[in-house]
Amino acid sequence: MDKITPFQIILSAVFGVSALVGLFIFANFQGFGGSRDQVGSVVIWGTLPTETMEKGLQELTDLNKDYGKIAYVERSPATFSSDLANALASGVGPDLIIISQEMLQSERAKLSLIPFSSIPQRTFLDSFLPIFEVYLTPTGTYGIPFVADPLVLYYNRPMLASAGVVSAPTTWEAVTGLAPAITKRTDAGAVTRSLIALGEYGNVRNARAILSTLLLQAGSPITRVTEQGVRSTLADESGTYGTTPAQSAVNFYAQFADPAKTTYSWNRSLPDSRTMFTTGDLALYPGFASERTFISEANPNLDFDMAPIPAPGTLENRVTYGLAYAFAFPKAAGNAAGAYLAALALADVDISNSVAQEVGMAPARRSLLRAPSDEKYSQIFYQEALISRGWLSPAPLTTDGIFSAMIGDITTGKRSVEQAVNVASQALTLGAQ
Repeated sequence: MDKITPFQIILSAVFGVSALVGLFIFANFQGFGGSRDQVGSVVIWGTLPTETMEKGLQELTDLNKDYGKIAYVERSPATFSSDLANALASGVGPDLIIISQEMLQSERAKLSLIPFSSIPQRTFLDSFLPIFEVYLTPTGTYGIPFVADPLVLYYNRPMLASAGVVSAPTTWEAVTGLAPAITKRTDAGAVTRSLIALGEYGNVRNARAILSTLLLQAGSPITRVTEQGVRSTLADESGTYGTTPAQSAVNFYAQFADPAKTTYSWNRSLPDSRTMFTTGDLALYPGFASERTFISEANPNLDFDMAPIPAPGTLENRVTYGLAYAFAFPKAAGNAAGAYLAALALADVDISNSVAQEVGMAPARRSLLRAPSDEKYSQIFYQEALISRGWLSPAPLTTDGIFSAMIGDITTGKRSVEQAVNVASQALTLGAQ
């Protein structure tokens, strides 16, 4: 009889946990062909940090040597799509990729679909965070969920305290009310200290995510899947006073760059917003949960904390934007069967949870969203991960171009809010095709 390995013991224990039934249904999937008993050499591409992924791979290898030939290659988000296309065309592409939903629509044609006959839709919905539902189609999923990175609010504690504020604002209405007390300008009108970086695009870190949050909170899904494909909803559904939810959200965002308004706190001449936050001149910084390590290391003396992203005071069900990272399978993978086994192993409870903690994100599994009582940040962003959402968008650079033009048209007076939103809506529909 073969000796039972520690990895086999762990898997046997996992069999008894009903919340993880999905993994073992996945294991029956035969769509990629080949043997299910041999992993072999597997190359994974992704944008997650190399050091974090290598720690996860080493942990997996320590449990089972069969996974010792898995290699991870970190790729730049800016060139990931072109690098992948060139590599696949040359026959030297990866066997497995880790993408966020922001890349799903642009890479979909290159990916294999896992049908619901192998991964039941009910199991998927019960096992993983709602944000991962963006990977689902009427017949299957394009991804096996891994980790999630929700947008949160970082705040400078002394700056808020100096304005008599005892805690981070929980509503956008409260945010606007703080601008006069915190934003400082010279006699010439130059901003020297800012409440929050909204209103511009190029120097606002995470502008795409912030705008997505405001749009989702306003009630706009941003895009919708139709029989004609993915189309924008920004110009749909008139709301209060004839404006659409998208117009309300974009108008709110743009006001922070208008010198004539009391909310004015940002302009395009200022430094990158994260840089300004780490130097102590920005009170509120909407950023991803994974950024907190960078912020701490950039300025060890910065007295900051994390809070949920603000929401409209009238919003009944809170929502924020997030990045949902999942394993996806290129159609041209050289070792599809091994890639599938590697994805299952890395998405397993212990490994995925370990990677999530290392990279400062939340695990994809609902059953793991119990933050350690001694970890002050995870208690915030685990809950934000549960309410985070995403949308099917064009490639990130394309979306940035559309959103940037929309905001620029408004702040320069080239177009009205309604006109700018309508132009952006048309561009999003074209870009998503």
